[in-house]
Amino acid sequence: MLIMKIRKIELDDISLCAQLFSQVFSSSPWNESWNKESAGKRLLHFYESKGFIGILAERDGIVGFALGNSEPFYFGNMFYLREMCIVNDLQQQGLGKKLYLALERELSLAKIHSIYLTTHRETLASNFYVNNGFKASEKMGFYAKCIAHDK
Repeated sequence: MLIMKIRKIELDDISLCAQLFSQVFSSSPWNESWNKESAGKRLLHFYESKGFIGILAERDGIVGFALGNSEPFYFGNMFYLREMCIVNDLQQQGLGKKLYLALERELSLAKIHSIYLTTHRETLASNFYVNNGFKASEKMGFYAKCIAHDK
């Protein structure tokens, strides 16, 4: 198992997390067009939003992170896991599980009752979440729609 330190994300970490995010999600299987600037805007948005909780893993620099926001619901607080990523060459070595379990402990301390997230169904990420106790909702659907722009 990799020796690393896990700690809460601070504002000064956002830039390095954005660099990692842009590298991970611009490569397979995601192949999205992220760069450090666009990733930084996304991560900073979550960081500055109410209910932010985030942790990162360090080993000679940031090698992974998980973050999102807690929100109230009728049965208690829920956590929306917005982003989680591990440096490409360290994936599938147990680092994600260790990071996720640390996040779950942090959420438990904050009295958060449940976690939800979205991800592509046909990826290793989906398998990772299922292997860590998540279930695809039978009752809820995820819907998306593109909005046309006037030029």
